[in-house]
Amino acid sequence: MNNTFARILGSLGLAALPAAAMAAEHQLTALGTFSNQLQSSEIERPFFEDLPEKFDGRLAVEFRTSDEVGLSGFDAMRMLKLGIFDVMAIQLGYVSGDEPFVLGLDLPGIAPDLELSRKVVDAWRDTFSTRLAEKYDATVLALWPFPGQVFFCKGELTGLSDLKGKKVRSFTPAMAQLIEYFGGTPVTMSFSEVYPGLQRGVADCGITATLSGNTAKWFEVTDTIYPLSIGWGIQAHVVNNAFLDQLSEADQTLLVESMKQLEDDMWALAVDSFADGVNCNTGQGTCTRGTPAQMKLTEIQEEDLEALRTATLEVVLPSWAESCDAVWPECSATWNEVVGPVVGMQVE
Repeated sequence: MNNTFARILGSLGLAALPAAAMAAEHQLTALGTFSNQLQSSEIERPFFEDLPEKFDGRLAVEFRTSDEVGLSGFDAMRMLKLGIFDVMAIQLGYVSGDEPFVLGLDLPGIAPDLELSRKVVDAWRDTFSTRLAEKYDATVLALWPFPGQVFFCKGELTGLSDLKGKKVRSFTPAMAQLIEYFGGTPVTMSFSEVYPGLQRGVADCGITATLSGNTAKWFEVTDTIYPLSIGWGIQAHVVNNAFLDQLSEADQTLLVESMKQLEDDMWALAVDSFADGVNCNTGQGTCTRGTPAQMKLTEIQEEDLEALRTATLEVVLPSWAESCDAVWPECSATWNEVVGPVVGMQVE
């Protein structure tokens, strides 16, 4: 961890900031998501680059993506606790093994459409924020989704039953259990590791957002896309309270309100880019943001929608509740109270 800490600090290059930036009242170090994802290039990076202007020079920002500083995303909570970054993007699925409660807003199968997903996020937001403040002395600034997490596979995939015997990239414990339920073997790897993993046969399938897979060129190493969404890859932007407390009340409000706009922009992008990702990967329809490819599109099977709900009720929810209750005894009871009515499910 000490080597990682030193490497990250060296990569930030704060000494290279312009004199005007160094003279700013506050210096903010921000860690973003991965640079090859549209959410970073189209919204996140421009947002942080423009942020100093909103503060009229009172704030200087040094922004880096996770891959630029050599982080996979799985160690984000440890980075948060160490206080290396003032503002961090955290892929909640990546850290749910350490902190199961964060996945209460994005469990596989609980929200098959984006409108319902936002209701779930809003329902769990206060719980998430309270736990984050208690454990990490941090504040949630934004919660937002990638487009639906779907299957990219080598060869044919006609439905969930075809996962049997396949090695499938996953990035949350709940997702791994879902893959096992359908007879597959989960392979945990970060987003940046998936392309070479598919190329070398470490995985037969990968799960990610439709457009994220396209911009990462997964169509070069897979043949079929199955657009059944099993989750939304919810991401959080959080701020260390030690930094937030340095700001005036007015500047705290400005930061919070600015990040709320980033959140809204991310939700809008998720709506727009799901279909665009399918179009780009299959070469059908208009491809606006990605690269046209020729993957085979498998239509969603009606029986798979019911099978996914059954798997969620029988495996995903009970297993997640057990792991979350072990860390926080009120976890599943709280979920039943605030999220259960929204999705029409209960942890038994």
